[in-house]
Amino acid sequence: MSTVYTKSPKGSREATGRTHELPEDLLALLKSCKGRFTMDAIAAQAEPEARAKVAADMATLIAEGYLREAPAAWPDGSLPPDDEDAEEAEEVQETGAGEAAASSDNSGEAGVVIADDATPVVDDAAERLRAEVARRRGQRDENTSELVKQIDEAARLKAEEKAAREAAERARREAEEEARRQAEEQARLAAAEQARIAAAEKALRQAAEQAWREEEEARLRAEEERQRKAAEKKAREEAREKARLEEEERDRQAIQERLRKRREKQRKVILPTVLGLLLPPLLGAGILQVYSFDGKRAEFEQVASDILGMPVKAGSARFWFAPAPQWRIDDVRIGADAGTARIARISLGSSALGVFGAPLKFESIGIDQPQLPPAMALKALAGASEHGSLKGGELRVTGLVFAAGQKDLPPLSLKAAFADGRLSAVSAQGEDAEAGRIGFELKRADAWQLTLNASQLRWLLGPEVPLGEITVSGRLASEDLQVTEFAAGLLAGEIKGDGRLSWQDGWRLSAKLKAKSIDAAKLARGWFRDGYIGGELLLVSQAATPKELLPRASLSGSFTMERGALAGVDMDKALQDRGMGDETRFESLGGNLAVESQRIELSALNLVAADLKASGALSFDAARNASGRLTVEARSAGPRRGLNLKISGTLAAPNYQR
Repeated sequence: MSTVYTKSPKGSREATGRTHELPEDLLALLKSCKGRFTMDAIAAQAEPEARAKVAADMATLIAEGYLREAPAAWPDGSLPPDDEDAEEAEEVQETGAGEAAASSDNSGEAGVVIADDATPVVDDAAERLRAEVARRRGQRDENTSELVKQIDEAARLKAEEKAAREAAERARREAEEEARRQAEEQARLAAAEQARIAAAEKALRQAAEQAWREEEEARLRAEEERQRKAAEKKAREEAREKARLEEEERDRQAIQERLRKRREKQRKVILPTVLGLLLPPLLGAGILQVYSFDGKRAEFEQVASDILGMPVKAGSARFWFAPAPQWRIDDVRIGADAGTARIARISLGSSALGVFGAPLKFESIGIDQPQLPPAMALKALAGASEHGSLKGGELRVTGLVFAAGQKDLPPLSLKAAFADGRLSAVSAQGEDAEAGRIGFELKRADAWQLTLNASQLRWLLGPEVPLGEITVSGRLASEDLQVTEFAAGLLAGEIKGDGRLSWQDGWRLSAKLKAKSIDAAKLARGWFRDGYIGGELLLVSQAATPKELLPRASLSGSFTMERGALAGVDMDKALQDRGMGDETRFESLGGNLAVESQRIELSALNLVAADLKASGALSFDAARNASGRLTVEARSAGPRRGLNLKISGTLAAPNYQR
């Protein structure tokens, strides 16, 4: 059974503020001890983690005499008073003694005159004091045996109090030892947990880096293997092609040799006869070839103007028999401005009697070295496909360029077919060492359906951003081109999208594009060591000529990168104040992109690496000078701290500063 305690008179004086010996925490505990109580009951009122300390503090109060073991009853058999009753009794005793002293003093001062009057007052105070003292001492003066008993009892209580103090001291020491042990255990567990977390983070980081390196090595091996196989395939194809050409050359030379011998034999026998028969007609044909048919020229001009919907003028019209009967219309000019479009020669195939017929009754059309603005070429295409009076079967065009002196596209060779007097199909090919290769097909159903393929068009985005293979599919009308599918190779990646190109009231272009797997190190070599970019962009442009559309274009959208390396700074070293370094490997990088008036804006940048993250913005002016800021923060606890990086430099090379 737990020992019952109560406050001693010393504890009552301290609790009521008549003495001030205890610190605040022990005083608060002493005041919380009311009436009769056990140590377990007081400790139970505290939080579980504070109970050991409460027990130790109570042991201190017991040892220093502020608390004592509560007896079951006083020696006279009466119950001991509660703390409040004992405190009140002490106050009464002190008050009674004070009153008595005051009465005595007053009587001394008054002398004999007031002595008789003061005697009742002193007697009353003394009586009250005696009554209170008798109550507190339990009437110990009744007999001597009772006093002895009380002295023995006091000795026993003193011995028990000493034993209690010793027990309390032991309990306090044990509680302090337990608290110290628990604190050390908690500190050890906390240190072990922190070490485990640090080791796990390091292992995770090393595993991620190892996985990235293995994946990158696998990708490089696969790319090298693909290139090797492609090179071997190309070498085999070139070898087969070379062997085929050599064999064809040998066959051609053999055939030429046989033909030469045959012609030598025939010339000795037939030439005199042929000259006799053909000389008169040839003389007549020669006269026709130098004779100008002004009437036929005017007829051609009128019909061509009706078909194209614009003025057409020709320099001359002549009929030729060799190499085949045909009308030759030279120095053709199209449009109100004589220099707008020119065609060196139009050849209209005819029969030998075509000299007596209309020039548009032809078997074929040949157009040599036309120079046409793109809009006029499209208008001519629309007129030829809608007019029903063309009787030709095939159209052949050589040396077609879309503007005088323009080198952006290679000269085109074009073939077209007619059906029911209308243009029904067109195909074209062109290749040039500087301008690249382009080919397209047009087929007419309800509308013209376009399929275009091109490559090595270095002029389109500039030599620093060369486009690879380009494919375009869409619907061509007189006023616009609706692109249903666009794809192009770019820096080991690709761009896909759709859009619309129109040419009424100037040239306008709008497109939605998606980029995938573009090599960042090739796109911005000074800013990235490796990594691949993807994103979605909206392109809008308006210009007076088609060549100005891309330089004037505006772009907006977002981009993302997965696993790459930023060049020019090591953010982890910068966070630890160990220099700037030269490379930051990251897990992801994303943001928004805007291009306007040759200015590039990168906003809402968000970089995530193994141990850090960064956010900020970057811009390039028209001269490609860089300006921006990044806020870098550590992702895990440690000696690192956040910092701000200022970015300058150029598009070719960045400069990072604190």
